[in-house]
Parts: sequence; C-alpha cells; structure tokens
Amino acid sequence: MDDVDTIHAEAAREMVLRHDWVTLYTDEIRYLEKAPLMPAPDAPLPRLRAGRISSWVLLVLAGIAATAGIALLVSSRVPAPGTDLADLLKKNPQDYDLSLGHFLDLTAQPLGAFRGPLIGAIVSLFVGLSLNLFFRMRRRPAAGNAMLALMMVGLLTCVHSAFAAFSPILSSSELAKTVRHYYRPGDLIVIDGQYDQASTLNFYTGVPVRVLHEPSGNLWYGSKFPDAPHVFETEASFTALCSGPHTVFLWSDQEDPKELYGLQRHSLATSGGKYIFTNVELRR
Repeated sequence: MDDVDTIHAEAAREMVLRHDWVTLYTDEIRYLEKAPLMPAPDAPLPRLRAGRISSWVLLVLAGIAATAGIALLVSSRVPAPGTDLADLLKKNPQDYDLSLGHFLDLTAQPLGAFRGPLIGAIVSLFVGLSLNLFFRMRRRPAAGNAMLALMMVGLLTCVHSAFAAFSPILSSSELAKTVRHYYRPGDLIVIDGQYDQASTLNFYTGVPVRVLHEPSGNLWYGSKFPDAPHVFETEASFTALCSGPHTVFLWSDQEDPKELYGLQRHSLATSGGKYIFTNVELRR
C-alpha cells in the first residue's frame, strides 16, 4: 500500500484495537476524515443504436491512445539493471497532494521501466474495443459487454503491474522492513516532513512515529486534544533525541537533510528517492 492508503488502513486497525467504532485514530491521534462525495445518479441504459455510436467513439479514442502509447514506446529506453526509478523521475512536489500526483513525474526516459504494462494496455484496449464494436454491429450487445469486461481485466492487470513497479515511489514499505529489522524497544522513528508522506512506516512497523514538523496536515486537529500523545518534534527536541541513548530512525526525502547538519548520522537504507538515517551506526 502507498503512504496515503495506509492512513486509512491504520485508522481501521486503531478502531479494532480501541473498540471505538465512531472516532477515527491514526498514529494514536484523532483523525479528521473528509466528508464522502455524494453518489452520482445511475445513468439510463443505452439503446442499441447509442451503443454502436459509443463503441465507435471508444474505438477512435483507443486508436488515438494506442498511437500515443506507441510513440512513447519508441521514445523510451529500458533503464539499466539496478537503476532506481526515482533517479529517472522529474520531481513535482507541488502536485503530490493530488491523487496519483506522483505519476506527473513520469517522462519518456522512466517510461522504459513500464514497457511491458504499456504494451499490454495498448493491446487490451484496441482488441477489446474492436471486438465490442464487432458484436454490437451484429446486434449482440451481451457479447460486446463481455468483451469490454475481458478488456478491463487485461487493462487492470497491466495497471496493477505498473503500480508494482512504481510502488517504491508511492510507498515506504521497503524502508519500513529495514527499520523493523533493526528496531528495538525504546528506539524512535521520526518523519522529516508531513505524516502522510511516510505513514507506511507506522503501518508496517506497528510502531507510533514522531513527526519533525509543526502540527499540521491530517493530524493537526487531533493533536489539539488534551489526551493526544506527543508526536510532533521541533529541531531542538530532535537534536536532544539524537544525543540520547536510543537509536533514532529519521525518514527523509532529502539525500542531505538540513535537520542533520552538525549531528552524527549514518545512512541505513534508501528506496524510491527516500532515505533512512540513524544517529548510531548499525551493523548490517
């Protein structure tokens, strides 16, 4: 799961542990959820003629998409083995609050890592929509719908494969596995930034994390309650923690975070353009 999705997964786990089915908690803090969107009304069933027209329109759009996909395939290059995908991406941090905002980082060069899913998506779209039109022209809409369903199975399989390749960018799960291996009771995990940037650390380690940031974001509301645990750290308190007897695991999306200037630090792991630093050297 990516760092945004694990916030909701963590909230669900907290509900089970607390037996509180009303108030959401994340990282032991009340979590202010957004109001759900109103469902859209059901669309009326299209008639046979409308189905043929829409099938032609979809096929034309699929042709345009296939042409664009082939152009991207031609311009892309397969990255060398062992290349971190994050090194090939163009950073757009101002868009990361948007759903799928990280996909705006993709350019022709990193698309080489997605050649397989891209080819599969092109084939699924073009073949599925062509067969859909074929059956609808012969007044067999049920068969056409079946082709659309099979097309979506193939398309979603390709999307899932692409997500798997892109997961190091969206998630800190690999870093969480490393932290969990070295973590000992009393150690601290600190996020350099917003909580939702690395909430997978909390989810996959099962350990509440600290945030090196002024109270803001999704945890701001819950942090104002008197029973809220201490989560947010200042630069001064973080410096004191690093000088203490316990290991401090700092997550950061910066290779050289300014918060560690003048402090003893050791690089423990890196994945997807994100890093884990510690205040003591750990044997691997």
